[in-house]
Amino acid sequence: MRSNALYFPYISLPPDAWTARTLLYWDKLSSIVPVDHLDDPEQLPERMRRLLAEGLVEPIIPARFVYQIREFDERFIDMLDKHRSLPKHALKTKDAPFKTTRIHAEKLGRIPEYLIDVGLAKQDGYPWYDVEESTAHLFMSYLAVCLGALPEVDAAPVTNHTRVMSMMMPPRGITNAQALHRRKAREVALNHLLPMPTQPVDIDQLVHFKQRHGHLLPDLRAKVEAHCIKVSTHVNPDDRMTLNEAFIREVQQQVREIDAAMQQKLGPTTLGSLLPLFGAGLAVQGTDPSSPIVYAGAALSFVGTAYAAINSIRAPRLDAAAKPLAYFAMAQRTFSGQQPNLRGRS
Repeated sequence: MRSNALYFPYISLPPDAWTARTLLYWDKLSSIVPVDHLDDPEQLPERMRRLLAEGLVEPIIPARFVYQIREFDERFIDMLDKHRSLPKHALKTKDAPFKTTRIHAEKLGRIPEYLIDVGLAKQDGYPWYDVEESTAHLFMSYLAVCLGALPEVDAAPVTNHTRVMSMMMPPRGITNAQALHRRKAREVALNHLLPMPTQPVDIDQLVHFKQRHGHLLPDLRAKVEAHCIKVSTHVNPDDRMTLNEAFIREVQQQVREIDAAMQQKLGPTTLGSLLPLFGAGLAVQGTDPSSPIVYAGAALSFVGTAYAAINSIRAPRLDAAAKPLAYFAMAQRTFSGQQPNLRGRS
């Protein structure tokens, strides 16, 4: 199971709840960024620049990796040749009959010439090309899957665009339907278990939270992904919805119990902090009150007993905070999002 994610089809992540959840769920989130955007970061929105600067998002420069993928261009061109249904030279007319999306040439290799020739793209001032929208999304899905499979990247492609998500090619042995249902089950689960406010989450808060609680993520993510894999094997949509609802209710109950345990307001206690009690006359008397040695021994025995008892009270709180699901509890308390409606299909 991968620990990292690669965002597509655009360069900059949207400043919304989906991005906040995605940043919190994966160990590392990357985005496909052309090298000239790093040389001239003013091309990026301010929030995206902050995400990159704080290390919450890692830039993946396609030119550094695409050459490792054998026949990268040829395979994509061959796929379009087999499935293309648009009229040839459609974009060579002034009024194109369909929408286009801009793609940076660094991501395209030798593909631009082919797309222009068949009428699926036209140059819009180098290094940008206007590419027919479905073709552009198909290419970005292809690029994200290929880059994510490289050992240096090793990331699961993720997107907030449902239509683009359906184009993603699954790993070997997994059908398109299974891969889609797994991703949708993950979205449904995270929407409920990592609720986020509608306004952009403070970047410093995200950085601090991940630094403090990120160690809980691997086991937490393993639990969620195991559920998503189980859901993806069911053909009946009602069965998938029932499994999602049962999983979310079970986890929410566990999260509430963990949160209640963590809410015990007991700060750190040391032996030294209890010693002043005995100067106030609260120490236990020894067998012979006139013996300072016996008195001191009884006092220290009391301190040790009280210290052990207090720590036994604190133990459930510490144990709860160490559980993987504590990550959800602390995220819900930290970011104060609203719980969405439970009914969700995958």
